[in-house]
Amino acid sequence: MTLLHYRYLKMSRSCVALLEETSSLKLSLRSVSGECVITDGWSNVVRDLQLPKRTFLILRIIEDNNIEIDCFVENICGESFVTVNRYEVLKIIVIPDVYVTACYSYSPVNDYYNIYAAGQIWKVETERINDNYVLTKGCPKLFHDLAIEDDDILLLMKMDSVTFELKIYRRGVEIARNNKEESEDDSVIEIPRDTYYKNVDFVSTLN
Repeated sequence: MTLLHYRYLKMSRSCVALLEETSSLKLSLRSVSGECVITDGWSNVVRDLQLPKRTFLILRIIEDNNIEIDCFVENICGESFVTVNRYEVLKIIVIPDVYVTACYSYSPVNDYYNIYAAGQIWKVETERINDNYVLTKGCPKLFHDLAIEDDDILLLMKMDSVTFELKIYRRGVEIARNNKEESEDDSVIEIPRDTYYKNVDFVSTLN
C-alpha cells in the first residue's frame, strides 16, 4: 500500500499505472484515515519492477484515471535524481554517487551547473568533498529565491550538459513558487482543483 498525496483521486476508486511504454497495471484506490491510498494491484507494481524499499516514486496524472510512475532506485531514474534537502545542516547538496557513475562515466562533472526553475536560471558551483560531488556556492540564493525548506524533496532533471530543471516537493506534493524578486507574495501558488491533476506531480516513498 502506498499513500497518494492527491485530493482529486479521492473521488475515484481505480486507476491505471503506466510503468513503461508497453506496460500497465490496474490499481485500486481507497480512503484510509482520510488519506487516499493505492491498495490492490500495488504489490504487482513492486514485484514487476523489483523495487527495493526506500525507492522514491514520482506519480504523474497524465489523464483521468491514469498514473505514470517514475521510480528512483537509489535516488536516480535515467538522467534525473532526487535528494532530500538538508542544506541548513550540511551546507551542501550531495549528488548521488550512483548518479555520477551512471551519467558521468565518460565525461567529468562540471565546475558549475545552471539550475532552471520558476522560469529563471541560477548558477550553482560544484566541489568534490570526501570523494562526493556536491553543489555549494549559489545554493543559498537559489533556496532563498524559491523559498526551499529543509526536508523538501528536490528533483533535478538533466536538460543538457550544464543545465538541470528543478522541481520541489513538500509533504509529497509538487509546489510552484513565484521568485521573491518578482513578487512580494512568496506563498504556494493556488491551482484550481479542476486543473490540479493536469499540472502537478506527486512523490511518495516505497516503505
